[in-house]
Amino acid sequence: MADENIKYTPLYLQVKDIILKRLVEGKYKTGERIPSESVLAGDFKISISTVRQALSILVSEGYLEKKQGKGTYVSEKKIKISFMSWVGETKRGLEIIKNVIDKFERKYSSIRIEYIPTTYPKARKDLLQLVSNGKAPDVAQIVSHWTSYFASMGVFEPLDDLLDRDNLKNRFYDKDLLGGVYHNKIYSISYGLCPMSLIVNKSVLRKLDISLPSLPMTLKQFENICENIRLKNTNINCYGLCATNDETDFLRIYTFLQAFGGGFVNRDEKVIFNSKENKDGFMWLRNFVKRNKIFSADIYTIRSEFAKGNIAFITDGPWIRYLINELTGENFDDNFQIVLNPTYRDNNSYSWNYNHALAICSQSKNKFYAAKFIDEITNDYDISNYYYMTVGHLPPNKNYLNEKFYNNDFYLTLKRQLEYSEVLNAQNAMFEKAMVLCQDAVNRILFKDVNIQKELDEKNYYLKMLYYD
Repeated sequence: MADENIKYTPLYLQVKDIILKRLVEGKYKTGERIPSESVLAGDFKISISTVRQALSILVSEGYLEKKQGKGTYVSEKKIKISFMSWVGETKRGLEIIKNVIDKFERKYSSIRIEYIPTTYPKARKDLLQLVSNGKAPDVAQIVSHWTSYFASMGVFEPLDDLLDRDNLKNRFYDKDLLGGVYHNKIYSISYGLCPMSLIVNKSVLRKLDISLPSLPMTLKQFENICENIRLKNTNINCYGLCATNDETDFLRIYTFLQAFGGGFVNRDEKVIFNSKENKDGFMWLRNFVKRNKIFSADIYTIRSEFAKGNIAFITDGPWIRYLINELTGENFDDNFQIVLNPTYRDNNSYSWNYNHALAICSQSKNKFYAAKFIDEITNDYDISNYYYMTVGHLPPNKNYLNEKFYNNDFYLTLKRQLEYSEVLNAQNAMFEKAMVLCQDAVNRILFKDVNIQKELDEKNYYLKMLYYD
């Protein structure tokens, strides 16, 4: 058959998929007549009856229509793709995502995107509810480390043979695709690189006449600034600590464990939760929380108080750019700054990538069109860069990172943070359940004064049972 790389059977379904890909790519345009059955049979070097079977399916599914005595035409009926995302949970976010959809629909007039809103805290539950009701979105926004949880249940479709090869080839493989892999297949692809970083309210430090040292600062220098804030005897909190009794409690302090060389599991999926490095990191965290004025709440409240100038430092992702712009009505760079995570072991600033990601649900009846949507909004120069520049993410296309609009202080700091960042190894289907144990350890160590080594040993024991048994 021609020059197409076919991997699936039976033959008429292979042909159907090739023709469908041509429709998606615009090789056969809306309202136009496609080549005759005999021409297609010659093209594919197969029988006319096989071509006829493939076309019959595409007609029944509404992609093509037969006109008596005239041939087969590309249907003028728009293909609907549903897209579930939490970006629109704020007014500004909704404007951004609608603009992305509008840019895509202008380029692909035969495709209509139906936006399904959700919020970050409810996204997993909402997706599972839609799946269980047989109403799964074609494309779902997740974060990369949720991939194995959904893929293990058969919720997601492998993307290896759906996405454009150039889109995959041009990506930061070790800092991007690893997070979306399950059983050696790609099930999600990042919708922006998002290294977690320390963020400072510069107006707070100016008000208190406190200056930042050269960056990255050491943990000791960070502690000194926080102590200085406390000694100024103000109502300002030095740090916003996420306390929501879910995985974010652990994930938002993870960069401090990394500073000591700690972590969760290594690339070989060996659990390292009770390591000496983690013990040192948790000991530092406990002392830090005890000695300083800390604001503990959910991340939404923390961001709000941070924007008001009631918190000096928080840990968050690049999306803080558009969120702060919306909360303050001012430009992020005027009063806020991305700061490299504090260091301890060496001069390198460590982080992990809280990458937003996109996946195609197995229930989708328009997988090729869904893949085209993902390819365009993550990789098309105009569509994707509008999103990344507006929201704050780094583009996953390595060729775009050197564009001039990613060379201001905000993005240059994020690019430096990316140098020593990692993707959490979440390829085990038990990762999400493991996070419950990690969150409990954070709560007990920081707020209940338990023996740190004993707590880590106990959790490590259960984590190993969860992962390996």
